[in-house]
Amino acid sequence: MIKHFTSTVFVVHNQKIALHWHKKVSEWLPAGGHIDKNETPVEAGIREVSEEMGIEVKIISNSNYNFDEIETVPVPEAILIESVRDDDIGEHQHIDFVYFGVPVNNSIILLSDWIWISADELISELKLTNSNGLSKSPPEDVIKLGLQAINKLSL
Repeated sequence: MIKHFTSTVFVVHNQKIALHWHKKVSEWLPAGGHIDKNETPVEAGIREVSEEMGIEVKIISNSNYNFDEIETVPVPEAILIESVRDDDIGEHQHIDFVYFGVPVNNSIILLSDWIWISADELISELKLTNSNGLSKSPPEDVIKLGLQAINKLSL
C-alpha cells in the first residue's frame, strides 16, 4: 500500500483548539498536511499551520535530549496511520506525526473557515456546522488528542 508522511498540529490558544472543515475528507480537523522533501515533521507542521491558518506557532514537546554534535527532532505526541481514499491516488495511508503547538503571537485572527473549540465542546461531541450547513462532530482521534492538547498546554 502507498504510504505518505504527514504532520498535524493541534494549535491551543485560550484553552481551545482550532479546527476547520476539511472538504476532501469531510471531517473537522486541525492544521496539517504532507511532509515535503528535505523537511522534518516539525518544519512541515509549522509550515502547514502558517499556510492554512495564517499564524506562526511554536511546537511544544517533552523531548529533552541534547547532544553536542547531533540535532534532535521534537518527539510527536502520537504517530497515527490513517487510511485515506483519494480520487487521484486511490487507497493509501498517511503516517501522521501529531504535534501540539501554541501561537507565537497572542493577537490571533482566525481565517473564516477556522473555529475555536473548547474541551467541554469536545467532551460533549458537539456537532459543528460547516459553511454548507452540514453538522458533524469531530472524529474520535481529534476529540481525544484535542483534549490532551488543551490539558497539556493550558496554563
